[in-house]
Amino acid sequence: MLHRCSLPGAFRVDDSETHLPPNLPGTSFFARVLKYMRSTLLVSPKHPETLNYYRSRTKISAENERLVHHLPPFIIHPFSVFRKCWESVVFIALTLHLLTLAFLFSFAINLERSTLLLLQLFDILLCLLLALEFVLQLVTGYVCEGEIVLELSKIVRHRLRCWTIGNQLLLFVPYVLVLDELVVAFYQDAVLVYLCLLVYLYLLCIWRFRNINAYLDTFAKGWLNLSLKQLNFIKPILSTLYVLHWTACLLYIAPMLALSLLREDEDEAHLLVDVLWTYDQHRDAMLYPISHRNRLEIGDVRQYLGELLSRQLLEQEDDTDSRAFLQAKLDDVHYNVSVAYRYLRALMITLKVGLQGGHSLSVGHHFLHEWMQSLLLLCGWIWSTYILLLLIRSIMMEDASSTQYDEVLNEINAFCLKKRLSRAQHYKLCRHFAYHYRMHYFNERAVLAHTSGNLRRQVLMDVTQPACLNRSEVFRDLPAYLLEDITERLRFELFLEQDTITTAGSTADAIYFLACGTAAVYTPDGVELGHLVDGANFGAVALFRRDARRTVSVVALEVCEVYWLERADFQQLMKPHPYLWAQTVKQAEKRIKEAALSNEDQYFDTFLY
Repeated sequence: MLHRCSLPGAFRVDDSETHLPPNLPGTSFFARVLKYMRSTLLVSPKHPETLNYYRSRTKISAENERLVHHLPPFIIHPFSVFRKCWESVVFIALTLHLLTLAFLFSFAINLERSTLLLLQLFDILLCLLLALEFVLQLVTGYVCEGEIVLELSKIVRHRLRCWTIGNQLLLFVPYVLVLDELVVAFYQDAVLVYLCLLVYLYLLCIWRFRNINAYLDTFAKGWLNLSLKQLNFIKPILSTLYVLHWTACLLYIAPMLALSLLREDEDEAHLLVDVLWTYDQHRDAMLYPISHRNRLEIGDVRQYLGELLSRQLLEQEDDTDSRAFLQAKLDDVHYNVSVAYRYLRALMITLKVGLQGGHSLSVGHHFLHEWMQSLLLLCGWIWSTYILLLLIRSIMMEDASSTQYDEVLNEINAFCLKKRLSRAQHYKLCRHFAYHYRMHYFNERAVLAHTSGNLRRQVLMDVTQPACLNRSEVFRDLPAYLLEDITERLRFELFLEQDTITTAGSTADAIYFLACGTAAVYTPDGVELGHLVDGANFGAVALFRRDARRTVSVVALEVCEVYWLERADFQQLMKPHPYLWAQTVKQAEKRIKEAALSNEDQYFDTFLY
């Protein structure tokens, strides 16, 4: 009969990290599927944010135990496989929704009705996905000041705050359902609402950068394995393309709407609307009626335009910009220009305006259009300047933070080349350094070197005592001042996957503390006995017996942060305290005898090895 070690930090090989019941023989297919779906809602190391909050299997296992045993089964952890996949879907849906919205509102008057209906249906499906995301967030945990909140009542209160509800509802409202009414407004020369709604959607969707970038982090890190440095470059570029698309669409439709609002250019406005209605898309009078005026009956568009321009010249009207704008639009009708070509041309004009390299076709010297042109020019200049400064700042910060890191990597490369080390050893050296410094964003020695003695001791106590000393029977009853001295003698080492921490048969001269990580315990014959996790300590017998030897091998299964205390240091610190030393030795000998008597039945004893 096997005996489970009572010390903290040890568990069996087959212990489950999900804490879900195993699939026993005879388990139904439905039960297996249900368990799999349940497991996708738990914490997963595959989520890109997991390692920032749970650095070892132990912490992941403890969080999953809290989810399975103490919370409703429908609670979704924010760092689960389900959230990783779903947030990627939402990122794509949200991006397509906002891009489609701009295109539909700007080119609806030029699209065939069948095409318009298909695009409306597609956007409504995207809105349904975004609405489902809002519902799922009501049962999905969130991060607050570094703590993962999973209680249902707190989640609902957090998600249903006034600002949050309004922000989310505005995100998935199916605005495309009002497109027909807006097209009718255009053909009836009542476009003020159309123009106001366009400006509102433009500002609203620019505000959606925050949402898109939040989902982009999960998508890029989880599926594309992009680094933070690469993301810092990609985000401004994607945001620029996003603004460019919306501005190009707005630039196409806004002058046409503005032209209909100019009372002194009624003939031009009516001409443009009637030509689009009759010659461009063959609009049905039942769907898009013109009831407030008589529609212009135009036999030859170019002949009518020539007569109109001649009449304006006779009246000495200096409105060449308006005539050029009308000429360009009528050329689109005459040559049957596709919507795709019109979009690309608007995109080119937007680039010219944004880069201050040119101007779009004007609809006349009117304060409304002049202000809109100026606004687009100003926004383009501000955005291009912001992106340029952002990229320069990212490069400078990256250079400042990585200069020393790159120097050490160059030294590692030169060292491996000179010593002719294998590619595998080169990779391990680089990864060890990256995890030790880069992943923690600090150099512990450099920080502690500039602190006072008392402050350094307090910091070390806060770091090591809860994770190491308090969990060991040897140090549990020692006074605080002695624990501080022991803390200063602890030494730190980082072990990567498959690194050997101790070897069976080697001399035991130190006790080891596994502060973070998971390690496997093997017999000299290679039989895996179990795993050690956060807070485990092993090899305490080495502090009391000079002839002690390791009885098992301990190998890191993931990146492990290990502290150890040598026997010589421990005995030197205990020498001025003979009474405490005698008590500690007595307890240790008692523990060794108990372990020897139950040697045949023991699972594994961390005190001995």
